[in-house]
Amino acid sequence: MNDSFHCVKDHPERSGGNVFYQSVSLQLKHIHERSFTIKKPSIYADRSQELLALFEQAGNNSKVMCVPIDYAKKDHLVMFCNGYGEVPRKPFSVKNSSDGVKFLIDQVARSCQQRHIASRHAFFGGEDVNSYAENFANTLRAKGWLVANVNAHDAKKQRENLQASTDRIDLMGIATMLLNRRANCCPAQSSVYRNLRTLVRHRKKLVKIKTEVRNRIHTIVDRLFPGFLNDKKSGIVPFSSSSLYLMQERFSAPQIRRRQRVVLIRNLEKRGLKKPNRWRPSCSNAQPRH
Repeated sequence: MNDSFHCVKDHPERSGGNVFYQSVSLQLKHIHERSFTIKKPSIYADRSQELLALFEQAGNNSKVMCVPIDYAKKDHLVMFCNGYGEVPRKPFSVKNSSDGVKFLIDQVARSCQQRHIASRHAFFGGEDVNSYAENFANTLRAKGWLVANVNAHDAKKQRENLQASTDRIDLMGIATMLLNRRANCCPAQSSVYRNLRTLVRHRKKLVKIKTEVRNRIHTIVDRLFPGFLNDKKSGIVPFSSSSLYLMQERFSAPQIRRRQRVVLIRNLEKRGLKKPNRWRPSCSNAQPRH
């Protein structure tokens, strides 16, 4: 990949300006220009208001140029199609570099001119941009082009052949999503937003793992001490400090019954159980399942 292209992120002064901030400014400008359309209520919540506005302004689907991109580390795969899905140019490769950006823009401009399509009615789009394609997408935005992101999972559903996956099939799925206006034209531009999105996804995974662990614990506890994790029967909130203390060792109905009552009450009181001296779980007579 062209080294001069990578230096944009670390040394913006070499590129004649910070691509990142130029991209943000242009996105805000596009949002302001389309504010009258964005405020329109719609039953299609997952559709891009920016793309809806672009198609509306074009007046005819044949006057729209859609450029789906299948991002890759070395060479992106690109295709041209109009608003009806007609393909005036078959898929071709574009280098993931500054030269590749110039070549792609030149090809789009030529194609628009041949078909009498205004350049403002042309837009790009691809699956959520990875780190290796961020500079490519941001450079397009900095030059004033609308770049949309589509959800990779949803794009997969749009493929004509779900049993196989090739670059061209993936490109068709992306194109279908873009022509259906199901895309995000205001992707995360700041590191704060990206970090927040990463944390939210990580938390979602942790919650899933936590649920799986709890389900396994429920299975084991139901065998050793049936009803213990039911606070109405045991009198202890499941997985509270008192609950975890009792489960950490020698856990079963007979073994807890054998513990010294004074010591048990003192330890439960330390862990926040109210009135531990009255603790007599209705499940204490339950026998472990074998």
